[in-house]
Amino acid sequence: MVGRTLIGLALALWLAPGTAATLSAELDKKVSALGEAVQLRITGPANLSELDLTPLKKDFEVFSSATSSSSRKGREQTELDVTLYPLRSGKLILPGLVLDRLHTRALPIEIQPGSVTLSAWLAPELPMEREPATLHLEIRDDGSLNWAMPTELDAPHIALRPLREQMRDSDTSGVHDYRWTVLPLKSGSLGIAFGMLDAYKFGQRLRFAVNAVSFRAQSAPAYLPLHVPIGKPLIRADALPKQLIAGQPMAWNMDIDAPGLSAEGALKLLQFSAPPGLRFYAPSVTPLTRDGRDKLRLTLTFVADRHAETFPALRLTYFDAQTQRIEAFTIPAASFTVRDPAREKMLSAALAALGILILSWLGYQAWPWLRRLSVKRAWRARIQVAHDPASLYHALTREAPWRVSTLEQWPESCRSCIPPSLRAQLTQLRFGQHRDERYFLELKTAWAKACAQLPLRGFT
Repeated sequence: MVGRTLIGLALALWLAPGTAATLSAELDKKVSALGEAVQLRITGPANLSELDLTPLKKDFEVFSSATSSSSRKGREQTELDVTLYPLRSGKLILPGLVLDRLHTRALPIEIQPGSVTLSAWLAPELPMEREPATLHLEIRDDGSLNWAMPTELDAPHIALRPLREQMRDSDTSGVHDYRWTVLPLKSGSLGIAFGMLDAYKFGQRLRFAVNAVSFRAQSAPAYLPLHVPIGKPLIRADALPKQLIAGQPMAWNMDIDAPGLSAEGALKLLQFSAPPGLRFYAPSVTPLTRDGRDKLRLTLTFVADRHAETFPALRLTYFDAQTQRIEAFTIPAASFTVRDPAREKMLSAALAALGILILSWLGYQAWPWLRRLSVKRAWRARIQVAHDPASLYHALTREAPWRVSTLEQWPESCRSCIPPSLRAQLTQLRFGQHRDERYFLELKTAWAKACAQLPLRGFT
């Protein structure tokens, strides 16, 4: 009897710590939607900050945890609040957690799918090593969610470059299409893992898991140089000049969009032959970002002389993964004209000097003619003012350019142009044959007309 009592007392003392010290766990809900947070509270007497939460990560993301201590009925107890986000929908079980000899019980929860659909894929599905591909992440919802750009991507041996988001709205759903340029850096099996995606609905934070994208990258040909890009590059070039200034440096830019292409590689890719009259400086390459894409700007600086006529054709080689051949992107040659301002100024000055010389020569040649014409006009004016036969005869002889005494002494070239009848009429009128005033005026007019017809060479 005493033995049984001792055994029972020992068994009670051994079980007492276990019954007094326990871990309890409870969820704030039994049914939740995918993306919504689930609150797990664990209560126990021990320091719960050392509790291993790893078993929860199979179906949940452990977003945050916080501990607090309190005293109840003289006993110290600790509470651990854990925020969980489900990784998938369905009927899930939160496994029991163990801390030393303490443990929690398993808790069931149902996660409903909700109205969000996530899908990710790669195009093309089987890219070649160093061949650009596009990673798509498509999110479909009811249009009430605001999404944050995914940034936590784990992609070993892959170069990623985000592109712009494209969003399409409809009456019933919103479609968000996030894209990345993917550049495999090695061949073989590769994968891209997404982190949890954040979304906000009326101030409530939601988080969603996305399945990883796995693919296989094909090996690039062994003969292909490392600087040759795989896939046709996108080229945006300045318009080729139509007119150049001789001796004046000119810069021409070409933007190259080829993922994985380095500045040194771009210089090696460029091929051209300088035509006569065009001298090129060493090209330069600088990185830039345009429309959210990283590009290389290749700058060609050149000087043309007045004999240059064409800009050379430019070639950039690349490897076409479909044809398995090295191809070339070609910018065709273009013709232009060259202006030489210095030469144009010299030519203008020479033409001006020649014009002055010609005008001077013409003036020199025309001066005697103008002088004779002036003498002739003055003489004709004196003839017009003659008021009687004597003054008319005096104007035709003494006041004539050749200063003679009689009409017979005129120069032969001029005397032959005057009709003999005019000379006879003037002689008769001078020596007494009276005629009226009208006859004199008609005779003076006839002499004036005859003198107007005299050649200028007779006037000095």
